[in-house]
Amino acid sequence: MGLKEILLRKKPLCIFLQLKDTSKEWYASNLATGCGATYVHTTKLLKEFKKLNLVTLEVKGRVKKAKLTDKGMQFATALGELMLKLEEKEEEKKEQKTA
Repeated sequence: MGLKEILLRKKPLCIFLQLKDTSKEWYASNLATGCGATYVHTTKLLKEFKKLNLVTLEVKGRVKKAKLTDKGMQFATALGELMLKLEEKEEEKKEQKTA
Protein backbone atom coordinates (compact mmCIF):
# COMPACT_ATOMS: atom_id res chain seq x y z
CA MET A 1 0.00 0.00 0.00
CA GLY A 2 1.42 3.39 -0.94
CA LEU A 3 1.76 6.48 1.20
CA LYS A 4 -0.96 8.36 -0.66
CA GLU A 5 -3.47 5.53 -0.23
CA ILE A 6 -2.78 5.32 3.49
CA LEU A 7 -2.62 8.93 4.63
CA LEU A 8 -5.41 10.45 2.58
CA ARG A 9 -8.04 8.66 4.65
CA LYS A 10 -9.52 9.97 7.89
CA LYS A 11 -8.44 7.40 10.49
CA PRO A 12 -4.90 6.77 9.22
CA LEU A 13 -4.35 10.52 9.05
CA CYS A 14 -5.68 10.93 12.59
CA ILE A 15 -3.41 8.17 13.90
CA PHE A 16 -0.37 9.61 12.14
CA LEU A 17 -1.00 13.17 13.35
CA GLN A 18 -1.52 12.00 16.95
CA LEU A 19 2.02 10.62 16.92
CA LYS A 20 3.28 14.18 16.44
CA ASP A 21 2.40 14.90 20.08
CA THR A 22 5.61 13.84 21.81
CA SER A 23 4.32 14.69 25.29
CA LYS A 24 2.55 11.31 25.40
CA GLU A 25 3.70 7.76 24.96
CA TRP A 26 1.76 6.27 22.08
CA TYR A 27 0.61 2.68 21.96
CA ALA A 28 -1.69 1.07 19.42
CA SER A 29 -4.52 1.00 21.96
CA ASN A 30 -4.52 4.71 22.83
CA LEU A 31 -3.98 5.68 19.18
CA ALA A 32 -6.98 3.56 18.19
CA THR A 33 -9.16 5.00 20.95
CA GLY A 34 -8.26 8.58 20.05
CA CYS A 35 -9.28 8.11 16.43
CA GLY A 36 -12.22 5.75 16.76
CA ALA A 37 -10.36 2.97 14.96
CA THR A 38 -10.01 -0.67 15.92
CA TYR A 39 -6.87 -1.98 17.57
CA VAL A 40 -6.26 -4.38 14.68
CA HIS A 41 -6.62 -1.63 12.06
CA THR A 42 -4.26 0.60 14.04
CA THR A 43 -1.56 -2.06 14.37
CA LYS A 44 -1.81 -2.79 10.64
CA LEU A 45 -1.36 0.92 9.86
CA LEU A 46 1.59 1.20 12.24
CA LYS A 47 3.29 -1.68 10.40
CA GLU A 48 2.71 0.13 7.08
CA PHE A 49 4.12 3.36 8.55
CA LYS A 50 7.15 1.39 9.76
CA LYS A 51 7.72 -0.04 6.25
CA LEU A 52 7.70 3.54 4.93
CA ASN A 53 10.26 4.55 7.60
CA LEU A 54 7.85 7.03 9.19
CA VAL A 55 7.49 5.26 12.55
CA THR A 56 9.62 3.16 14.86
CA LEU A 57 8.00 0.47 16.98
CA GLU A 58 9.60 -0.42 20.28
CA VAL A 59 8.35 -3.74 21.63
CA LYS A 60 8.29 -4.29 25.38
CA GLY A 61 6.70 -7.65 26.07
CA ARG A 62 3.25 -7.50 24.50
CA VAL A 63 3.20 -3.70 24.23
CA LYS A 64 4.37 -1.78 21.15
CA LYS A 65 5.37 1.83 21.68
CA ALA A 66 5.19 3.94 18.52
CA LYS A 67 7.29 7.04 17.76
CA LEU A 68 7.76 9.10 14.62
CA THR A 69 11.14 8.98 12.93
CA ASP A 70 12.77 12.26 11.85
CA LYS A 71 11.29 11.72 8.39
CA GLY A 72 7.90 10.95 9.97
CA MET A 73 8.03 14.11 12.10
CA GLN A 74 8.79 16.27 9.06
CA PHE A 75 5.97 14.64 7.17
CA ALA A 76 3.52 14.98 10.10
CA THR A 77 4.40 18.67 10.47
CA ALA A 78 3.76 19.28 6.77
CA LEU A 79 0.48 17.33 6.90
CA GLY A 80 -0.63 19.23 9.99
CA GLU A 81 0.00 22.55 8.26
CA LEU A 82 -1.89 21.34 5.19
CA MET A 83 -4.85 20.28 7.32
CA LEU A 84 -4.94 23.71 9.01
CA LYS A 85 -4.96 25.45 5.62
CA LEU A 86 -7.76 23.19 4.38
CA GLU A 87 -9.80 23.89 7.51
CA GLU A 88 -9.27 27.64 7.02
CA LYS A 89 -10.54 27.36 3.43
CA GLU A 90 -13.63 25.48 4.63
CA GLU A 91 -14.30 28.19 7.22
CA GLU A 92 -14.00 30.89 4.53
CA LYS A 93 -16.50 29.05 2.33
CA LYS A 94 -18.96 28.74 5.22
CA GLU A 95 -18.63 32.45 5.99
CA GLN A 96 -19.21 33.37 2.35
CA LYS A 97 -22.37 31.24 2.22
CA THR A 98 -23.82 32.82 5.33
CA ALA A 99 -23.00 36.37 4.25
